[in-house]
Amino acid sequence: MLGEPHDRPRPAASDFVDTVADLTQRRAEGADPETTALVVALLRAGGRHRGLFERRAHDQGGRHLRAFSVLYLVWLYGRLRARDLARLLGMSRQTTSAVLASLESGGLVCRERGEGRDRRLVEVRLTDDGRRTVEREFQAQHDLDGQWLAVLSPAEQRTLRHLLERLATQHPGDNTLVG
Repeated sequence: MLGEPHDRPRPAASDFVDTVADLTQRRAEGADPETTALVVALLRAGGRHRGLFERRAHDQGGRHLRAFSVLYLVWLYGRLRARDLARLLGMSRQTTSAVLASLESGGLVCRERGEGRDRRLVEVRLTDDGRRTVEREFQAQHDLDGQWLAVLSPAEQRTLRHLLERLATQHPGDNTLVG
């Protein structure tokens, strides 16, 4: 019988994924250790990237990830409906609305009622300050992303991208994160 988690020695960072997969297989009958290891590794990589982003943003006075993601998409598309931002970013409409309120009070975005049949639709566009902010923050983040991914060859980066895209779009009925 395995001891309680606090009785076990702490695994080295390099052994963490294998240790978690092994312990999961022992405690959960039928658990596939490869599935567990892959998901834990994916979550760790995502967490590491988010941590790097947040640290850079904090150190440079930038936005947090959700706010930056909103600014970035509006910068790319020029204008987006608030509901489309929520869908594309996988955020609830309430979270999107809160992020937009913060960005609007900071003078970075404008929300405008859509024209046409449905005046309830809100479109978002960047202000001049918003455009300058996202361009500055994008460049800093892009440089950091390049350093982070440099451990992979260009071919490995392409393979990883295609695999992650397959995972992100595997459920046709789920529009989260699907452009």
